[in-house]
Amino acid sequence: MNKKIQKIVAGALVLVLGFALTACAAKKDFREEPVTMAELNEKIEKKESFKLLVERDNCPFCQELNDYVDETKKDHDGTVYVLDVTDFDFKREKEDDLTLVSENEDGKQFLALFPYFLYTPTIYTIEKGEVKQAAIGYDPQNQTMSLWDVDSSIDWDSAETTGVWDYLEA
Repeated sequence: MNKKIQKIVAGALVLVLGFALTACAAKKDFREEPVTMAELNEKIEKKESFKLLVERDNCPFCQELNDYVDETKKDHDGTVYVLDVTDFDFKREKEDDLTLVSENEDGKQFLALFPYFLYTPTIYTIEKGEVKQAAIGYDPQNQTMSLWDVDSSIDWDSAETTGVWDYLEA
């Protein structure tokens, strides 16, 4: 091969490798993994760290959050585990109660872990098997959720907000 052809081939190889490396570096891989209550209990017992999205059917805010995540996940990494609590039969004993009860076994187990759960969607941060924080509700205009601790029911007036992706990727 003459020198001119060698330079062209070498240049082409550099370009191809550069594009391949850029494509690999730019590729994001955000995943949503469904989880059952039994699987959630196992992850907590193993003291794993993860994000848990709690949602239910017919929740318009859950659907809006899912639509937003689907539209933007190509730019993000990570995994969120998704627990559907539709069939957990949550209810308030009294209309103005700030906690829920359940006669369903999965519902009871869930409320033992998350006693102040009240609204969907909620994304919990679980670190080394301990529930640390919650992002509650979803504001579709600002793509934000309200931050709250896990030791009381949320006070919407004093809760700070955070971007969905800021919370998921923290």
